[in-house]
Amino acid sequence: MSTPRTVELTLLASAEDELSRWAAVFSKFSAYEARLQILEACASRLGGFALKDYYDAFRVQPCVAVSELEGAAKSIVASLKTTGIHPAIALSALSREPLNDSERRNKGVYNTDFRLASRLSELAAPSLSYKSVVIDPACGSGILLVALSIAVCGESRRKLAHWLTNGVYAADQSASALRGTLLSLASLTDNVASLVEMRAKWLCGDSLLAEDKTWQMIAPSGFDAVIANPPWEKVKLSLHEFVKSSGHERHYGAEHGEFESSRFSSKKVEVTTYARQLISRYPDLKNGEPDLYVAFTELFIRLCRPGGMVAALLPGGLIRSQGTAAIRKRIFEQSESVSLSIIDNRMRFFEIDTRFKFLALAFQKAQSPKASSCRISLLHERGTDRGTIQTGSVSISLPQVRKYRADLSIPEVRNNREWELFKKIQDTGRRSDDSRSEWRPVYCREVDMTKERPKFQRRPGTGLLPVVEGRMVQHFRFGAKSYSSGSGRAAVWNSNGIGASELKPQFWISPQNISKSNVGRTTQPRVGFCDIAGQTNERSLMAALIPPGVVCGNKVPTIVFPDDPSEDRLYVWIAIANSIPIDWQLRRVITTTVNYFMLDSLAMPQIARSSLPWARLETASRRLHQLDTAGSTIDVKRSIAAIRAEIDAEVAVAFGLDVKDLLLILDDFPNVDGKQHPIRGESRSTITRDLLIATLCRRLRIEDREWQGRVAEAYAEGAEAYIPSEMVDEIDDSPTRKLRAIND
Repeated sequence: MSTPRTVELTLLASAEDELSRWAAVFSKFSAYEARLQILEACASRLGGFALKDYYDAFRVQPCVAVSELEGAAKSIVASLKTTGIHPAIALSALSREPLNDSERRNKGVYNTDFRLASRLSELAAPSLSYKSVVIDPACGSGILLVALSIAVCGESRRKLAHWLTNGVYAADQSASALRGTLLSLASLTDNVASLVEMRAKWLCGDSLLAEDKTWQMIAPSGFDAVIANPPWEKVKLSLHEFVKSSGHERHYGAEHGEFESSRFSSKKVEVTTYARQLISRYPDLKNGEPDLYVAFTELFIRLCRPGGMVAALLPGGLIRSQGTAAIRKRIFEQSESVSLSIIDNRMRFFEIDTRFKFLALAFQKAQSPKASSCRISLLHERGTDRGTIQTGSVSISLPQVRKYRADLSIPEVRNNREWELFKKIQDTGRRSDDSRSEWRPVYCREVDMTKERPKFQRRPGTGLLPVVEGRMVQHFRFGAKSYSSGSGRAAVWNSNGIGASELKPQFWISPQNISKSNVGRTTQPRVGFCDIAGQTNERSLMAALIPPGVVCGNKVPTIVFPDDPSEDRLYVWIAIANSIPIDWQLRRVITTTVNYFMLDSLAMPQIARSSLPWARLETASRRLHQLDTAGSTIDVKRSIAAIRAEIDAEVAVAFGLDVKDLLLILDDFPNVDGKQHPIRGESRSTITRDLLIATLCRRLRIEDREWQGRVAEAYAEGAEAYIPSEMVDEIDDSPTRKLRAIND
C-alpha cells in the first residue's frame, strides 16, 4: 500500500524550506518556537497589525529582534503567494506541530488538506452569517476555522472583526496548536483587540471530557455550526506501537525488555481508564473498541443548536461499520437533512494509502427529533489539484435505508441507476440473517495466526495439519498460491496457474494445539473465504471448498451449515458467493475486510434446494473444484471460464437481472482483464464481460451475435476470461498474435 506525499506538502515545499532555514537561524529556544514566531510575523504582515503589539498582547518573548522576524517573514509571505493556497490557510498548514508517523497514528491525527478545508467550509457556510457562533472542538492549527472565516466573511475587515470577536471558538489539547490557530486567524485582521477577546474564550484541554456546564457557559443556546476533523483512532494501546513511539525501531514479533513491559503496563492502565471515561459519557461507544471520532461526532450533535449545522471529515467506517450503527442512528434521527460525500485519497489529501476512503459529512440538526423525515444525499467526489469535483449523487430517504439496511449503513451507490439496481437485488433476494432464509451459515476462525504463532511449525510432521492462509484461497481455488521462502511480510509465494492448484503451506500445527470447539471442523469439508479485500481490488469476495485434513488461519474464516451438512449446500453457496452479482453487492458496503456481519447482510438469491437452478449451480461448482487440479492448459482455462460465466448468468437470472443490469454491474470491475490482450483496435480487453453477456443472452434465449463474435475475436487474440491479472503469463503464444507479429 502506498503512503504518498500530499499535494499540499508539494505546493508548500518552497515556503517550508524557507521557513525551516530561518527557524534554524533563530532557534534560540527551539526550532519549533522559532518557527511559530516567524509565522506570527507572517501573520502580522498579512493582517496589517504591529507584531510588537501582538507579542505584548499575548506575552510572547521574541527569540530574536522583532525586525529580524519581520525580515524573515517578508520572503516567506512572498513564497506563500505563489502556492495558489490562501495565505491564511497556508499559515495554518505550516504551523502544525511536528509529529513522526508513530505519534500521528497513536493520536489519530490526519491533518486537514487545504482543499478539504475549503470543501467543508462550503458545506457549512451557506447557513451562517458573520454574526453566527461556531466552534471547532478539535481544531489543531485551525485550518477549518480559517477556511470557514474566509467563506463566511470574505474580504470584509468589518465582518471579520465582529466574527472573530464574538463568534469563533476553538478547543484543542495542545496550547501550541491553539497558537497556530490564533496566528492563522490573525492574518485575516489588523484588530489585535478582537484577537485577544477571541482567544480568551478558547478551551485548552480535552473537549471530550469537558463538562456540559463549560459548553453552556460558552454558548448557552448551542453553536450555529460545528466544524471539525477529529482524531481517527481507537482508544487502545499495542506494545508494538508503544515501543515505536518511545523512539525505538521494532518489527512485529521482536523481543522487548522488562523496562518496556513495565512502562507499557502503566500506560495501558492509563489508556483503559480514559476509555472507560469516554464510554460513560458517550453511550454510542459501547459496541467494540471506542473510536475517538465516534465520541467526537456525538459531541458535535450535543454542541450544535437545533437548526444548526455540523460539518466534519470522518472515516468511511461511519456509514458501514457495525460498531458505528448507534451514531448513524443518532445522526439520521436528529437531523433534517444529511449530506455524505465519499472521497478517496487518490489525489493525496493525506499521507496514507491512496485507496483509503473518507467522508465529508454535513447535517442540519432538527428542531426536534423526527425519526422518519431526514433526507440523505449521498455524493461521490473526486479530488483535483485545487479541490474536489462531484462525480455522482443519489437521494435516499431514511425509510428506504431502514428497509434495505436495518443497521442504517449506507450502500455506496453512485447514481440512481445503481440505487435502483441495489434495491432490485435486495427485493428479489433474501438476507442470510432473515429468519425466513434457507441460508443459515455458522462462521468460525479456526486458528489465530498472530496470537497462536508459537504453536506453528515450519516443517511437516506426523499428525500435523497444514495451515491455510488467505492468499492460498481464490475463486473456486484451494491452493492458488504455494509458499516458497522467507517469513512475515518478506515471505515469497508463487502463483499456481489456473487448473494447477497445489497445497504447499508455510506452517503446520498439531491438532492438540487447536481449540476443542474448532478441531472438529478440520475433519469435514467446509467453505473458506479470504477476508482481506476492498472495493478497488480486481475482485472482492473469493471462496473455495476447504477439504478435511487442514486448518484455516484467521484470514480464512470457514462456513458450515448445521441445518444441512451436505456438501451440496457448500458447493451451491460457493457458486453464489463467487458470482459477480454478489461481488457487486458486497462492494457497496465493504471497506477492507469481509466480515460475518457484512456477509449476513447480503441478499442471496432465493433458489430452492430441489430446483433446476440449484442443480445447475451445484454441478458447475463441483466441476470447477475438479478442474482446479486438472492441469493448466488452454482447454482447462476455457472450460473453467465457460462454467464460471454460466454460474454468473444463473445467479443474475435468479435475481431477475437483465443484460443492462449486468453491464452496469460489470462497470464496477475496471481491473478485470487488465492484462489480457484487447481486440484489435481497442485499448483494453473485455473478454470476461463479453463471455458473461453472451452466456446470459443464451440463458435468456436472446438472439445474440455481437457478444459471441467479440468472444471469438478475443480468443483469437490470445485473451482468456476469468483469469486474475497476477496469473497472466508474460509470454503470449497465441497463433493469431504470432502471425500478426511476423506480418507487422
